[in-house]
Amino acid sequence: MVYTKTLRLPEWMSEFSQLEYFHFEGDYTSKRLQIVPAGIFDHMPHLTFIHFGGIPDVEELPSLSSLGMLRYLTLAILNSLKEIPSFDGLTKLTALNIVEATRATTLPALTPLVSLKSLGLRYRTGVCCNGYVTGICDTTSFQCVPKANEKYPMTCTTDRISEEDKAILKLYDETEICPNSFAYDLESAAPTKYTSDDLCGSVLYKECHLNGIQGICYNTRMMVISCVTQSAYIEMRQLQIERRVGDPCNVTVEAWLGCK
Repeated sequence: MVYTKTLRLPEWMSEFSQLEYFHFEGDYTSKRLQIVPAGIFDHMPHLTFIHFGGIPDVEELPSLSSLGMLRYLTLAILNSLKEIPSFDGLTKLTALNIVEATRATTLPALTPLVSLKSLGLRYRTGVCCNGYVTGICDTTSFQCVPKANEKYPMTCTTDRISEEDKAILKLYDETEICPNSFAYDLESAAPTKYTSDDLCGSVLYKECHLNGIQGICYNTRMMVISCVTQSAYIEMRQLQIERRVGDPCNVTVEAWLGCK
């Protein structure tokens, strides 16, 4: 379910006992998901993939403890989420990503995740800024600076991650664990009429400039084509052209990327 303007997931979704893959993606527009009912995952023994993204108004998520086959879990842009659900029972989980969970002040115990191979805590995530993970409350790094009119401002906490969980975090790529200085704001980077229609005009891979920064017209996360200023997207397309993979390049549009 991607950009469907759904306000509430139905209780009868719990009847999908054979479901294997669940992806819900919202956005920053005013009509977006508000409620995920309790118990909807209680009878889904075959579910292996969950992606919740772009649901900044949701305050609670249901228990995941019945999902013994779950292998992939992403919780992204959940700015109102009070707490991250327990990881108890997720013994098969291999990939976990928590992105922009500003309100949650602590993490569940990581010890149940005995099969985990990749872990990310990124962008404006409360546990990265409030002292829980690092032991030092950070209010100056790009991802931690207070925002005007933020619904749930991040605050410092005296709670600290356990030594056991701290040791687990050290097993994973340190660039993926609380890179607070990464200067990219997800909300301000969301597509607008100006960044999509005016700067790109529906032309994929066109060069654009936003706030004086070079960008590329691209449709990230199945969104509209919009001017994206993350250099990694430019580098990705340059490599595709160089290695002759992906969409054939259009020299009229992509000469700036090396198309000949």
